Amino acid sequence: MRQPDSFHKYPFLRFVVPLILGIYLCDSFFYEAQWGNIVTGISFTLGLLFLILPRYLHSYPCRWLFGAGTFSLLFCVGVLLTNHSLSKVHHEWENTKTVYAATLIKSPQEKANSILCTVKLTNTQDSTGIRPIQQTILLYLPKDSAIQTLSCGNRFLVYTQVSAPHNNGNPDEFDYATYLYRKGISGTAYARNWQLTSSEKEFSLRQTAAEYRENLLKLYHRLGFNGDEFAVLSALTLGYKDELSEEIQEAYSVAGVSHVLALSGLHIGLLYLLLDFFLRKADKRKPSRIIKQLFLIACLWSFAFITGLSPSVVRSVTMFSLVSLSRMSGNRPVTLNTLGIAAFIMMLYNPFYLYDVSFQLSFVAVAAIVIIQPWLYAKVSVRQHLWVYLWGLITVSIAAQIGTAPLVLYYFSRYSVHFLLTNIVVIPMVTIILYVAIGMLLFSFWSTIQLLIASLLKFLIHYLNSFTTFMEQLPASSIDNITVSSLDVVLFYLCLTFGAYYLTKKSHKALLSCLMCIFIICGTHVYNLWQTSDEPYILIYNARNCPSIHFVQSRKESYLASSEQDSVMERLKYATERFWNKEKLASPLLLPAEYNRCGIWKHGGIIRFHEQTVCMVTDDCWKYKEATYPLTVDYLYISKGYKGRISYLTKLFNIKKVVLDSSLSSYRLSALKAECNSLAMDFISISEKGSLLIRL
Repeated sequence: MRQPDSFHKYPFLRFVVPLILGIYLCDSFFYEAQWGNIVTGISFTLGLLFLILPRYLHSYPCRWLFGAGTFSLLFCVGVLLTNHSLSKVHHEWENTKTVYAATLIKSPQEKANSILCTVKLTNTQDSTGIRPIQQTILLYLPKDSAIQTLSCGNRFLVYTQVSAPHNNGNPDEFDYATYLYRKGISGTAYARNWQLTSSEKEFSLRQTAAEYRENLLKLYHRLGFNGDEFAVLSALTLGYKDELSEEIQEAYSVAGVSHVLALSGLHIGLLYLLLDFFLRKADKRKPSRIIKQLFLIACLWSFAFITGLSPSVVRSVTMFSLVSLSRMSGNRPVTLNTLGIAAFIMMLYNPFYLYDVSFQLSFVAVAAIVIIQPWLYAKVSVRQHLWVYLWGLITVSIAAQIGTAPLVLYYFSRYSVHFLLTNIVVIPMVTIILYVAIGMLLFSFWSTIQLLIASLLKFLIHYLNSFTTFMEQLPASSIDNITVSSLDVVLFYLCLTFGAYYLTKKSHKALLSCLMCIFIICGTHVYNLWQTSDEPYILIYNARNCPSIHFVQSRKESYLASSEQDSVMERLKYATERFWNKEKLASPLLLPAEYNRCGIWKHGGIIRFHEQTVCMVTDDCWKYKEATYPLTVDYLYISKGYKGRISYLTKLFNIKKVVLDSSLSSYRLSALKAECNSLAMDFISISEKGSLLIRL
């Protein structure tokens, strides 16, 4: 492993640390907090003081003051940048439907029941007149033929009510609201009424880039690419992943090569190496070397433009542009300082890149390759050209896997066992595919040759998909449902750092620190497992498209009652997957219409579990019926499908609490809430409260 150089040799790494700290603390604690402003003000004052004092204190022991001052000021820069970004994206929306002027900034995406449009709202019209705004939202439109006329840059009017991003409140569910805010999305809306205002398009640089990408996608279709071949080619060359099927994404993920489908550092690096190889003779003289590197930078940014200027591509092109600039004075390799400069510039532009998964994975992977790969490569002496290439590829894959493993486990809860074997085949294949694709585009002036190259490209992509699917189907291809916390990730990287220091310096303190990190990781997991309650409970999920109640007897035994029997597991996947993995819950048994076993009884919509009676009202079967002796129910659960009033049900049930499911329309929810208030009934709205947990 490379000998750990002095931290002072990498000044931009020292700049990145306080910037990251400021971004994280502002996003997590400081935003709109008075004490956060106080901390920032103190840091700014101390930073200025520490920068001024060394001018008057010419003392060696005070040399640290300048560094401390720089640290404090960069910390404040991180806080201020994040605060500014958050203030731009947070917006107070009207509580009623309003007319907005919108501009489509991305091509529409087809969803299961609607069309998703990313639009920028430029003004709004209400009783006070027309007010200018500049907010980006996700707008869902119904599927109809008129949608097909929309393209990037179109301007139209839309009549809708915009809501701020919010979460469903299910336990351990993905924080979708924060994710949207960090992507610059201020709200979401659904609209049935919209009208195109002009056939002329409004173009920005990014929208123009998106148009070029759309033209290339149409070219792929004209050349005969369809299905998985088209989806993979679009992902590899243009970063367009909307056409990727769930099956192909799962295959690449399980095989451990999903990173090749994300257009980023690997693909930009291959393009850079290809251009560098063809122009290698220009390195003999300094003037020609400078011209060559400027040409490489122009080519990389042109490629980024035609692929739509996606953040991952811009990030990678920025890093390789810095590499080109550093090579103008000589053949310098990528260093941690180059990596630090790229990260610093990217976070100055958008502080929320820090939370982008691809940003984290790409920089950690490159850092691991820079630090670990030379040490691994030197452990085995190889001379034959083929083995030199294979050993280099193996060590790069191992180094990148070591560096990214903690983040992969944290975000995806999966570890691919056969990643090394898969990467040995897939990365060369991807390299060949990219170069053949470039050749196909270059021969656009000669259609016959272009079609021949397209046929070869189809065969290569088909082979790549077949091999990946084969690796996915091998026994024990991946370890799934791994639960890792953010503390575990930090401890993992500390463990790697101390372990690397021990291997290079043979420091027993580093070894002891590494073992201590391992002990803390194991100890926290054992403690969390011991703390996990095995007591029974009832959990009502906030899943608008799938009304469901989960009856949990223990981690190994639970039951699920739902009105969507045929597709309940698929519909609940995103709402429950993280929670079930964390709690180590086995897959629940779907309750049939009649069931009486193991402490749970179900007849129709009435369920008895641990002295609690729940009545699921999902249709009108109870409507207009009466009982001589009303049944006492602890929770009357009303979801979509029931069209009657609650007063009809009081003739059958003695109701203690009403639970209004999120599947109810806004009109029905308002009517039922008003009726509960008039009847003086206790009620809970799942769409407003989130999931309901009932401990027994």
